[in-house]
Amino acid sequence: MTFDRLFLLIPRPFNRSGEPRSLLLLLAFVLLSPAVIFAQATIQGTVTEQDGDPLVGAQVQVVGTDLGAVTDSDGNYRITGLPTGPASLRVLYLGYREGRRQLSLDEGANLANFELASSPIELDAIVVTGTAGNVQRRAVGNAISDIDASEVLEKAPVANLGELIQGRAAGAVVLPSAGTVGSGTSIRLRGLSSITQSNEPLLYVDGVRVDNDPEANSPIGFTVGGQGPSRLNDIVPENIESIEIIKGPAAATLYGTEAAAGVIHIITKKGQAGDTRWNVRASLGRTDFNHVDFPDNFAVVDEVPACVAVDIGDAQLTEDNCGLRVVETLEDGQLLIAQNALDIFTDEAVYQDYTASASGGREDFTFYASGNFTEEDGVLPNNFAEKFGGRANFQWSPSEVFDLSVSSGYTNNDLKLPNNDNNIFGFFGNGFLASPGRIRRTATGLNFAFGEPFTPLDDVAAINSHYTNDRFTGSVNANFNPVSWFRNRAIFGIDLNAEENTQFIPFGEIANLSPLGERTNVRETVFNVTFDYNGTVSWDLTPSLQSNTSVGTQVTNENIDTVTAFGMDFPAPGVSTVSAAGTTQGFESRLEDTTVGVYFQEQLGWQNRLFLTGAVRFDDNSAFGGEFDFETYPKVSASYVISEEPWFTVPGLDQLKLRAAYGFAGRQPQAFAFQRTFAPVSIRGGIPTITPGEVGNPELGPERSSEIELGFDASVWDDRIGVEVTYYDKTVEDALVNRPNVPSRGFPGSQLFNLGELQSSGWELGVNGLIIDTDVVDYQITLTAATNDNEVVELGEGIEGFGTPASFAQRIEEGFPLDAYFGRVIVSREEDGTRIFSDEEEFLGRATPDFFGSFGSTVTLWDNLQLYALFDWKRGFKAQNATEEFRWLFGNNRVSNDPALQEGQEFEDILAFLAIGQGTPFIEDGDFVKLREVSGTYTLPNAWAGAIRAARASLTLAGRNLATWTDYSGVDPEVNFTGQDDLARADFLSVPQARRFVATLNLTY
Repeated sequence: MTFDRLFLLIPRPFNRSGEPRSLLLLLAFVLLSPAVIFAQATIQGTVTEQDGDPLVGAQVQVVGTDLGAVTDSDGNYRITGLPTGPASLRVLYLGYREGRRQLSLDEGANLANFELASSPIELDAIVVTGTAGNVQRRAVGNAISDIDASEVLEKAPVANLGELIQGRAAGAVVLPSAGTVGSGTSIRLRGLSSITQSNEPLLYVDGVRVDNDPEANSPIGFTVGGQGPSRLNDIVPENIESIEIIKGPAAATLYGTEAAAGVIHIITKKGQAGDTRWNVRASLGRTDFNHVDFPDNFAVVDEVPACVAVDIGDAQLTEDNCGLRVVETLEDGQLLIAQNALDIFTDEAVYQDYTASASGGREDFTFYASGNFTEEDGVLPNNFAEKFGGRANFQWSPSEVFDLSVSSGYTNNDLKLPNNDNNIFGFFGNGFLASPGRIRRTATGLNFAFGEPFTPLDDVAAINSHYTNDRFTGSVNANFNPVSWFRNRAIFGIDLNAEENTQFIPFGEIANLSPLGERTNVRETVFNVTFDYNGTVSWDLTPSLQSNTSVGTQVTNENIDTVTAFGMDFPAPGVSTVSAAGTTQGFESRLEDTTVGVYFQEQLGWQNRLFLTGAVRFDDNSAFGGEFDFETYPKVSASYVISEEPWFTVPGLDQLKLRAAYGFAGRQPQAFAFQRTFAPVSIRGGIPTITPGEVGNPELGPERSSEIELGFDASVWDDRIGVEVTYYDKTVEDALVNRPNVPSRGFPGSQLFNLGELQSSGWELGVNGLIIDTDVVDYQITLTAATNDNEVVELGEGIEGFGTPASFAQRIEEGFPLDAYFGRVIVSREEDGTRIFSDEEEFLGRATPDFFGSFGSTVTLWDNLQLYALFDWKRGFKAQNATEEFRWLFGNNRVSNDPALQEGQEFEDILAFLAIGQGTPFIEDGDFVKLREVSGTYTLPNAWAGAIRAARASLTLAGRNLATWTDYSGVDPEVNFTGQDDLARADFLSVPQARRFVATLNLTY
């Protein structure tokens, strides 16, 4: 007991009328206080599973106070400094039911052991995402997906945040853009939710908004194609404790504007009271494309052409082969030759990752500190990623009424990306479209060793596209609870990312791009500030009815400063600075976006099993038009743990929680879209002037998304299987749509309006269960499955009838999915075989899946050998194989060169489609099943671990992206040539996902 608490025991302030009595009370208090202070108690014990195995990291709390402890590696805990008398203890551990015990504490040591029963739906677990303060899951009326990162990393070969989420949250679709190391990943929660704005969810780390904007990470003018670095890769998986995901407006109301696409909240690791624990994790492996069958390039020649020497990365070819081979001699005596350029210049690459951490502390102060280093070489030349950084978190609890948490992390990334995708200076563009009959050396000395159509691959390798960034994310979280019924939480944090992205083309290296060389340097600083306050007043209206009234405010501010320098035509070899170029240009831009929100929430809880919650948030954003007022986002939800009713008895059903939620969230327009702008230009003689930019719209406001969510969480079979089922129906009104400007107004382009409406709905299923639980064998499964239907209900006046182009065969039309493919089809054939095409393009399918999920399986033998596999699938979508379409256009596939294969209707149909400029035959079913992860983990016997002075040691052998089952004819149905684009998707000369094998040693001291 501390003095600040003791002084609260004084019955009333001193006053003259009661001075003698008050003085006597004070004298008695002073005389008795030593006895009170030194009459302290200690609680200690163990927390175990029902079979006696210790639970490491279980939280033991003294109810009504901030005192508590975390169990050590043997499941032991100890709490000191408690007053004697009655006390209530609560134990929380992820995946287990809450443990409670009433005690009468004596002076000195008191023993309290706990055995926790497993609970797959974890009703008593604390959640922080989408709620006003920390609450138990039982009180939340919407679905929240949890990912235990530590458990995943024990067995899965995970290298980044996207891989950590993939296949582990129902309703979350992870869309890899390519297999190049360091390229971005898109995440879609419950499908697409905006036509013109970002569909990426908000990203938080320990309560702080962090940058997750794909567009800011792909500098304009670089020749790397659609790929760009992902800010998701800045987050080190080994530092993550857990991830909480809310997927739609019904859950995201308290985040207001910008949260319509859902929220991902990352909680990093915290320290545990007790002796300092050290953990060392080392991974070494390789990546390759050996699981991918790259198509051969074909040509018909009279004789095999002479090869020229070339050196591309690690691929060194001699004039003897160039990978050429004769497939067969045709009837006319010509030779059908083949070559596989990609098989030759791709290679195996090294992957290595090292992390060391330390954690520990006392009951009033704990810490967690870590350092990491990762290096991964790409399978293509000019591709590698290197990352290092560290994290330092600590928690300080100086009294029962106040505690402070500090979270800080730093990351440095060094990345090189190869030229690729829709790019005449790309590796795959020249490799896939090459013709072995065109192998030659030109008069200028260029080596077309693979018959490249555009640029020799050794020239492509000379382009250096380099990305570096330094990123710091930090937060301070303070909790002040002056009395038991009034809780206050305040979070202040920053996210600072400083990037330097350069592309350098040396003097005299690339004749058909920049003969004298050029350099582009883009420096960008993204600075995010978050302030979040929440105050909650709690009281009992009746012995059975509790009230929690919350008020809060959230302020976020983002500043983006960008400076670009460009120079071309260097005077001589060896010169590489922009200032030394013959022609130079400079650009600068500044962008600021601020959101201010205030919310109120009332939650009523009856007997800790029925909860009703109502909330409303008022938001203003700097991107709203001057004639638009603030936006209002209401919410209502209910949660009913019906299985705790005395009358509820259903055989085999152990726990059942019913839930329902209805709420609103928004998506603000881009900055300056409401303003009329003019662009500065120079005219003859360098005279500065301006030209019309954007028309602007002073009435511009946010998109407004509403969602109803219904579902239940249940556990069956003695709490061995947990089931989560959710149905959602979402409507986006006032969707932001670009309407073309009338040319006579003098402004080019289009104007943004709140005109559209979108509709989407679907089901989500999550299952996790311990099917077999014996002393020898444990068998655990996880299953996720989800559906998603979406439709463009309305585009708005002046936009109906022509749609908004997205990419190639995609466009946006009313009555169809937002990511729809269209194309002309053959509707009939005349007697002579003439094809009759449809007059208009017809709907062919959507670019993202309407049914997707995963299945994970873990077998544990003798508590020390764990075998694991994860399959995931996506169905109900089309993949545009634009690569194959261009191979037909370039005539280097086998069908185009082998007369024996040119008979039949299919061949003639493809030529007819190409003749009218339609790629309909190349929009294929993209459905697939992938063996995403496989691993085996062996926990060494204690005696072996002790030989190296370790408390625990394990060895894991794992593989990722090992097999794909699909009818898709391209290299990978998941890739996208536009990277992390919101809507556009196609497989166009893009790198497939690489296969990775990793061995990991994990040591705990």
